[in-house]
Amino acid sequence: MRDPRAQEGSIATIAKSAGIGQENTNGVRRRRRSREVVAERICTAARQLFAERGYHGATTREIARLADVSETLLFRYFGSKSTLFDEVVAQPFNRLMQDFLESNPSGGERKEAELRNFREVYRLFEDNRPLFLAVLSSSSQASEEEVGPSFEGILSFLNAATAEQLRKYTDQGAEPPFDIALGLRLAFGMLASSVLLRDWIFPDRQPSQDEIVELVEKLVSRALDPQALP
Repeated sequence: MRDPRAQEGSIATIAKSAGIGQENTNGVRRRRRSREVVAERICTAARQLFAERGYHGATTREIARLADVSETLLFRYFGSKSTLFDEVVAQPFNRLMQDFLESNPSGGERKEAELRNFREVYRLFEDNRPLFLAVLSSSSQASEEEVGPSFEGILSFLNAATAEQLRKYTDQGAEPPFDIALGLRLAFGMLASSVLLRDWIFPDRQPSQDEIVELVEKLVSRALDPQALP
């Protein structure tokens, strides 16, 4: 039979690592935090430190300290620094695409939904510009012990977007004139570079978000949609 005291000890360990039932430095008992709140605190701290120091400069210990949780709890929630990086960098794009697919728009509503999606992708790059720039600038700083961050988490977004575009051709009984997956990745790159490399691309005049998003959407629509074929 399992010793009840051992079980009580393990529960106490988990509660302690989560900051549950503890007192802060002022002697005030800490309010219980939900799993969602703790996860969001970790992600917010990770996003800030990745943006300030790049992937390799930010440690899980520092992220945990900034989030006011134990490093043990950070690993319990996310498993590794690379998984945490994927959560704050790639997964917002995947959730955006999932919301679009679940809404299942059609007709004129679909074009409006696609334009909104373009705007949201642009916003994600814009809101996290320091993060992306820091990660890109530190990509060559990997040590032999630590590999660089993986961007494979974005594949779900790109694959889902490709499948949706190919479905348009299937519905019309048409064949794509070129590699749709490559075309969509280049379109994604256009939005990314318009934010991350805007000082290079627009040294004389920086266009507004609306100008960029609407123009990229028109270029993509004319190049990739089957109804645009001659």
